[in-house]
Amino acid sequence: MTLTALLLILLLVVVTLLVGVGVAAALHRHPAWGVPATGALAAMMLMATATGLLIAVTRN
Repeated sequence: MTLTALLLILLLVVVTLLVGVGVAAALHRHPAWGVPATGALAAMMLMATATGLLIAVTRN
């Protein structure tokens, strides 16, 4: 695996963790934001999955 692919994966993991912590903090302060936050989190996970698939497909 190349260094570029590893750095992209690391960046994806860090961004996912930061967004997850931000969503958890927002939901702790404003529980009514649960539904919009769930939709945003689902969209983020879909983008992360698509990026992972693109990396896997282009590597093989």
